[in-house]
Amino acid sequence: MNNNRWALFGVAMALISISQPVLAHHGSAAFDREQMATIKGTIVDYQLINPHVEITVRVTQPSGEAVDWIVEGVSLNMMVRAGFKRDSLKTGDTVTVTGHPGRNSKPTMLLMSIVLPDGQTLSAPYN
Repeated sequence: MNNNRWALFGVAMALISISQPVLAHHGSAAFDREQMATIKGTIVDYQLINPHVEITVRVTQPSGEAVDWIVEGVSLNMMVRAGFKRDSLKTGDTVTVTGHPGRNSKPTMLLMSIVLPDGQTLSAPYN
């Protein structure tokens, strides 16, 4: 009977250790998939990394105030297959981004497409 308890304990610990990453992943639930928004601004940061590609775009409001938008893409592998490269975006580039805005009224967006300074459009693969 004592061996069964240790086996059960081991299984429970294994489940707990793998459940943490699953709980931390939020997917696209934080974004309003029924709405689309477009912003134009300057690249502040571009991270072609896992678990999500992240782009920070500084947008100047009509009032003159600058607001940094956090634009989230899908995984590194999917974005690279869609044509994104480490040097696709550079700090200071002016871009136009279209995507689904965040549900929390904060300046966040789920990337759908981005128009680069040379006019090329890259789209995030969500199929």
